Amino acid sequence: MTVGEALARAEELRPGCRITARTRQRWLVELDGMLREKFFKNCPAGSYDAVGADRAGNDQLAEDAELLAPAPFDALYPHYLCARIDAALGETARYAGEQSQYNALAAELAVWLRQRYPPRAGARWRW
Repeated sequence: MTVGEALARAEELRPGCRITARTRQRWLVELDGMLREKFFKNCPAGSYDAVGADRAGNDQLAEDAELLAPAPFDALYPHYLCARIDAALGETARYAGEQSQYNALAAELAVWLRQRYPPRAGARWRW
């Protein structure tokens, strides 16, 4: 999924959002940085180095920049954005629903990564 696709899906779910696009882009950068640190750091070098909003490097994130989580787990991005939007606007019930969907997808991603890239001998997983 690209940055533009994630932002567009979140906009479909929360039309007329008062949160700026720049703020939502920063949230994607933060999320990819967190996912890389928590889940992807045990992947072989080069596997996911070229993708991710956290690797964009420029001040304005390009719409066609590829996000870190592969399909079908990339559905977590719109849920994360909606959860952050709902939290920022004080919509606690909507936030809880979106956050639980994000958490479920993140847990599935963690399982998939552990199966695809087994931890090194002696490594401990926190998830």
